[in-house]
Amino acid sequence: MAPPRAVKRAKLVAAPPPEREEDDYVAGNIVEIELCNFMTYDRLVCRPGPRLNLVVGPNGSGKSSLVCAIALGLAGEPNVRTILGRASSVGAFVKRGGVAGYVKISLRGETPDDRICITRRIDTENKSEWLLNGTIDSLLTNTKEDVHCRCCYRAIVLKREVIDIIKKFNIQVNNLTQALKQKEHTLNNLKALNAEHEKDVERIRLRDNLLRKAELMKKKLPWLKFDKMKKEFEDVVQKQEKTAKEKMEEAARIWDDAKRPISMLMVSIIHFGRNPFLYRELKKQKAVYTSNMEKIMNRENENMTNRQKVMDQELQLNIELKATFDDADFLKKQDKSHQQRILKAKEDLASAEKELEDLHPYELPRAQMVS
Repeated sequence: MAPPRAVKRAKLVAAPPPEREEDDYVAGNIVEIELCNFMTYDRLVCRPGPRLNLVVGPNGSGKSSLVCAIALGLAGEPNVRTILGRASSVGAFVKRGGVAGYVKISLRGETPDDRICITRRIDTENKSEWLLNGTIDSLLTNTKEDVHCRCCYRAIVLKREVIDIIKKFNIQVNNLTQALKQKEHTLNNLKALNAEHEKDVERIRLRDNLLRKAELMKKKLPWLKFDKMKKEFEDVVQKQEKTAKEKMEEAARIWDDAKRPISMLMVSIIHFGRNPFLYRELKKQKAVYTSNMEKIMNRENENMTNRQKVMDQELQLNIELKATFDDADFLKKQDKSHQQRILKAKEDLASAEKELEDLHPYELPRAQMVS
């Protein structure tokens, strides 16, 4: 029975981006933020671009004040402090020294010319009033009565009407961490995937180490065989050289023994002339000399044959040695290929880590801020 097939990892599919119109905005985008007596600001008018997704600035510049204003102005409640780390009552968001303030947020409607203005007025007594497409005159003084009388009450609405508009555009103010949790979940998935990749790389590294050891053992085997053959060859050569030397010494001795009687007979012939006895003796010595010369020639031929065998064995050993070096070159190339595979796995791991670092791509907004 075939083993069960491994379950493929689920692919992380991002939600499709909203469709943008000619002005590059989508319905529900913030087109203007106006603050008055809110946290660190006396007055602020901010007109973010259509792709605002990040607020940057040095410490104490009011980044969190702007974020809190967006949250409270879009029907968020003070319990958002669990997200923003701020006070638990709306009155605490009024600038120190003041008694009231407001946040006005203008949203882009269904068409480029459509604007939905949501205003939230707050005071130090933790009261809130909501205006929809209404206006509040500039706060000329810090007195509660002055602020109260300058509100345009004909536009005051209930909070649930504002919440209905917020829900219509799917703005989740009281769940600001949702996107962060989704990204954190995605990041955790990528970290888990990266951990699996690291395990795969470690397994590949271990496998390559074992393969390298096996290749080294294979590489050592021809050298061991070569050392053994070389030792046997050297023993044979030494033995044959010793035998050849002994035979050459014997041939030289025979040659000396053969020359001595001939020399003596030649001297006798010179002194005694053609003596029949000496002639017969010389003939015998010649036969002995001829026999010795044949032995010497046979020994010489035998030595030549042995030398040829030694040369043939040396040639065969050189051929085997060359084949051994060729195998070593091949194994070296294979080892280089394994090193390249390990390098490729490391590059893949570095690329995955870089993707984790670049997980939150964004396009910097071009905002106009007037304070």
